[in-house]
Amino acid sequence: MPFKNSPCLSARGCTQNRITAAIPIACITLASLICAPVMADNENVAAAIDSSSSHWSGYLSATAASNTFAQSEPSSYQALSGNGRIAYRDDWGSLRLSSGGEVELHHNQSYFYDTFLEYRPPSKKLIDAWSYIGSAGVFLPTSHTSQENKLRAAPRIAGYLFYRPSKNWNFYLSPRFKYNAYKYETGRQGEHFVEHQIDLLADATWQFIDGWYLDVNGSYGMAKKFNTSRYDNRFTMSEEIGWEFAQNWVAAIGHNNTGSFYDPERGPSKGFEFYDKRSSVFYLSITKYL
Repeated sequence: MPFKNSPCLSARGCTQNRITAAIPIACITLASLICAPVMADNENVAAAIDSSSSHWSGYLSATAASNTFAQSEPSSYQALSGNGRIAYRDDWGSLRLSSGGEVELHHNQSYFYDTFLEYRPPSKKLIDAWSYIGSAGVFLPTSHTSQENKLRAAPRIAGYLFYRPSKNWNFYLSPRFKYNAYKYETGRQGEHFVEHQIDLLADATWQFIDGWYLDVNGSYGMAKKFNTSRYDNRFTMSEEIGWEFAQNWVAAIGHNNTGSFYDPERGPSKGFEFYDKRSSVFYLSITKYL
């Protein structure tokens, strides 16, 4: 999940975007194409807790998630998930390895996420409260879906532009490009796989009381399948309230939803809503930063 350079979430110092780490876990299966790859990180939250001078850092996170469908309904979704990251940093930058998995209780299914290996160079200061950092990584096919569809690897490049006007307010913007290197361009049923995806993620974090924060995160993605020229557009929104109840421990509750700006069946400007029973997921997470 998240990564460094952030202002503080608590009076003691900076916390890394640990919380967002929990967000991706809470994603419903319908939103997994957007959320899982981001498996991710709330940079603003995670960087705040990383006050250690050690070369090593990381986190472990557990999440319980559910939508609002009754358990007897086919669309019901309840899941327990866990993920983590281990990172090593030095003057040359940092290496990070993130992975996790999920148990879907309603359908009695379990699966791993694709493992993400990432390199980040040292961050660069711009003017005043502005800074930026680059990222180059690769998703490895450790999930059942990726292995079944013969995904060899999925390289991703990204950048982060941070704006931190005060210790209580933090913002960042992150453009990302991901390419999927499949062995085959179509599946067994003739479905076309996604060739590449472009995402733009924005995040804002507000520490309204010492140890408490509110985080709002939005992501707009454009995915193009093999042998097509059309891009499928998706928008994901999440809101989270977190509490650092002990040193390096964070509990959070939140909601995320995904949709499109244009739905052929519903018309323009009706494809995405703040709350949509079909795709909204609520979650409770606890994260331990190492």
